[in-house]
Amino acid sequence: MAKGERGTAKPYLRGKIWWIRYSVPGEGQERFESSKSPSKNDAIRLLNKRRKEIDDRQITSTDATIDDLLRLYLEDQRRQKRHSYQQADGYVRLHLEPAFGKIKASALTTKIIKAFIDQKQAADYANASINRWLEALRRAYALGLKELPPLVYVAPEIEDLMLDENDNVREGFLEHEQYLRLRKELPDHQKLILVIGYHLGMRRGEILKLRWDQVDWDANLIRLEKRQTKGKKARNAPLYGELRAWFEMTYSARDPNCPFIVSWKGHGITEVKTAWKKARRRAGIPGLLIHDLRRTAVRNMIRAGISEKRAMEISGHKTNSMFKRYDITDERDIQADGERLARYLEEKARLAEERPKLDAERAELEKVRTKVRTEAGEASNQIEQKKLLVQ
Repeated sequence: MAKGERGTAKPYLRGKIWWIRYSVPGEGQERFESSKSPSKNDAIRLLNKRRKEIDDRQITSTDATIDDLLRLYLEDQRRQKRHSYQQADGYVRLHLEPAFGKIKASALTTKIIKAFIDQKQAADYANASINRWLEALRRAYALGLKELPPLVYVAPEIEDLMLDENDNVREGFLEHEQYLRLRKELPDHQKLILVIGYHLGMRRGEILKLRWDQVDWDANLIRLEKRQTKGKKARNAPLYGELRAWFEMTYSARDPNCPFIVSWKGHGITEVKTAWKKARRRAGIPGLLIHDLRRTAVRNMIRAGISEKRAMEISGHKTNSMFKRYDITDERDIQADGERLARYLEEKARLAEERPKLDAERAELEKVRTKVRTEAGEASNQIEQKKLLVQ
């Protein structure tokens, strides 16, 4: 029979082994745990350890799994009507749920997260992709902490495990000849996606959500609504030249019952990967990303002489640093800079060669001027002398 002070958290004996009893907030019954030792001091140390873990919320009253937290995350994405919901669903379904889903939420450790990171890096996933998954996991824990009652009482320090993304700068551009080839290979209903992206640098999601009532034909403007943009800020984009011609051609062939500019059989579209993959391969640019159109448009705007501020407004970049990240020089820019530098140095060399001759000419001119001034002075003196003689 157990020997100890009833109603206390002091250790007690069961046979020859010391046991402890303690309460966890939120649980109606006490927990009993063996110290697995015949020493009372070992039991006291275990009890103090459990008390500290309760204070630090490392022991909780919930049996929630990480799968429960991930469901909270997706529900929040759907409730908030996030544009990235489908992407978030992919994060959970393809990566987070298989790796963490069955683990108890309070049992997640740094070691487990690092093993997940190592596994994904070994599979050649980019650091940026792994960081997006970790951010989703961190958000899931934040939501679990806010639940009433909480699904979890402590969250791991995931932010400290985030990877460096400095090597994630995209470098692809689409030259005009490639643009024409790709446009020829795309299905008719998706050609306008390419045209808009190439000219204006809009994001794919923004393009697919565009409606005809947002086109101001008289003002030559496309008016994006706040809820359509990633930055949650309304903006206007110009409608000009070839871009307007494509809009007019698409408008004349539109389905009057479909509000979307990019549509297929009377409905807006959400998936373009398959068609674009085949078209890129046929056009000879299999590595091109749709997002590269955004970078190409930014570079074209700068080369056309559009101010950086105005280009940011058109493309929807919020910060100068992110804008400059896309304006990466390519070989042609470097070659042009080299030609400008060569012309500058050639001009300096020419001036250096001509300087002695110019200096000699200046010296000769100065001699002539001095002689003229001397002769003029002598003539003036002679005139003065004559005047004195006359007087």
